[in-house]
Amino acid sequence: MSFRLRIFLLVLLVAGTAIGATAWMTLSLTSREVYRVDQVRVTEAREQHEEEIVGTIRRFAVLHGRWPGVDAVVGDLAERTGLHIRLETREGEALVDSDHLEQKSTGPVQLQSTSLDPIPWIDQATQEAARRIGTARDREPEVVLRTGERLVTPPPTRARPALPADLFGPLPPVGDPTYRAYVQVVQYRAALVAVRCLGESSAWDSALALEQSPYLGPDQRTASPACVDTGTDKVSRDTGWLEDVWAQLAECDRTGEAFIKCLTAGFGQAASTTTAVPVEIFFGVGQETDFAGLRRPALIGATALLVAAAVGTAWIARRVSRPVRLLTGASLQLASGRLDVRVPTHGQDDLARLSGAFNAMAEALQRSEERQRRLVADVAHELRTPLSNLRGYLEGLADGVIEPSPELFASLHEETLLQRRILDDLQVLALAEAGELGYAPVPLDLSELTETAATVHRAVAQNAGVEVVVDAPEPVEVCADPDRMRQVLGNLMSNAIRYTDAGGRVELRVARDGPDAVLTVRDTGVGMNPEEVSRVFDRFWRADPARHRATGGSGLGLTIVRRIVADQGGDVTATSEPGLGTTFTVRLPAVTDIATLLDK
Repeated sequence: MSFRLRIFLLVLLVAGTAIGATAWMTLSLTSREVYRVDQVRVTEAREQHEEEIVGTIRRFAVLHGRWPGVDAVVGDLAERTGLHIRLETREGEALVDSDHLEQKSTGPVQLQSTSLDPIPWIDQATQEAARRIGTARDREPEVVLRTGERLVTPPPTRARPALPADLFGPLPPVGDPTYRAYVQVVQYRAALVAVRCLGESSAWDSALALEQSPYLGPDQRTASPACVDTGTDKVSRDTGWLEDVWAQLAECDRTGEAFIKCLTAGFGQAASTTTAVPVEIFFGVGQETDFAGLRRPALIGATALLVAAAVGTAWIARRVSRPVRLLTGASLQLASGRLDVRVPTHGQDDLARLSGAFNAMAEALQRSEERQRRLVADVAHELRTPLSNLRGYLEGLADGVIEPSPELFASLHEETLLQRRILDDLQVLALAEAGELGYAPVPLDLSELTETAATVHRAVAQNAGVEVVVDAPEPVEVCADPDRMRQVLGNLMSNAIRYTDAGGRVELRVARDGPDAVLTVRDTGVGMNPEEVSRVFDRFWRADPARHRATGGSGLGLTIVRRIVADQGGDVTATSEPGLGTTFTVRLPAVTDIATLLDK
């Protein structure tokens, strides 16, 4: 996997994770806040509409005796109240959900539900009669209830009484409430059978016309007497059920409030075998926030962010990897020998500094290679002429063309000494540039060293007709290798004497300049132009090649001088004017306290 691809995938992963986490957190907080607001809304709407909703659904169940068809009622209620309504049996089976009716995903509902047991209510007159009987017995157990001009006997017997001839006629006169409740239960069951028969045999709706006795309306009774008879006959023949209903109602204790409670409970239990099953009504927010509508802009926004992240990541990867790729290619070219290769640098960042460092390294390698090639060429050039001379003389001697003489042998010996000096200087220079030239620095009086060097070279200077003058009025202490410093002074003075004509002068001056010790070697020779001054410390360079060969110089002396001075913490410079002479200035760190230096 390439570096650019790794960067691209890494940054894209980070960006995608950040975008996803931000989107998830935003949607979570939004949905949580929406859910909280929705709960407040559904609670308020429930308090306002719960009674209406429960009453409407109960009425449907009482009139139909079953739940099929309730979805239209629930849908209408949900639309009018703005609530999400869900009906479940007590076993958890969903009967109808208003969100499904609206073809939406099911939204959340409140955990607290409203129970609905859809049974008809006992006739109001029956309830009043039962309450009066219980109250009268609390007051005087032996007193019988007086209703109008008629006295009601004490509790009914266990024997089941006969049903009225016209089952769907008015309830028996208010007398025994137990019997009235019994007849009402039978009426309700028979009425449900009759309306279902009507719905199957005609276009009538399979619903009761009334919520109370006798439950069948006049139109229903006259529309199909056969269905009315079917309902009456079916219930009348179910003697087992009739016996159970009567026994349950007749067992009620007729004292106090217990009577009405027992009668109501028995009535409800008997009716529950006929009517729809009990349900739980759950409420939720109806106008739920349309997250589907929110998802599309959110998806578009997230996609746009990911595309922008991908484009930005690709740009970053390209910007980061391009300099790396250029550096890699340049390094391969450099390794293959193309030392002139460079990479472009832009800006001030780390990659720009890396590119600059690579270019500096390549430049140094190229200069080193060029110096090495120039050194080889210079060495070959410097050795070719004397070796050719030696070869020519030796071949002439061997062929008898040249007569041997002491002067010839002295000349040949001089030529070999010159080659030896060149090789010795090359070895010193190689050791110095490799950092392997040994130094033994000690406290040294530069003035005294200069006087000694001048004394050594005065004889050569006198033979050349050159005056040597030393100006070193006071001791100037440095820490340097004495032998190497003598070599420096020897090279500088040899060059000065060599390039100064007879009658000229070489001046040596030692002085202090702040923290530095300064040694100056000035001659009144031929001098150099600025281009020659810039090359004076190059290997094998000489301003006058002919004179150089005549005087026996190697062309490496000034290069060695610069290396030795630099290794001891100093520097050497040259200034010159044609026809007026040349000045070499050596600067070394001065030592102010010799005792302190020796302690170190």
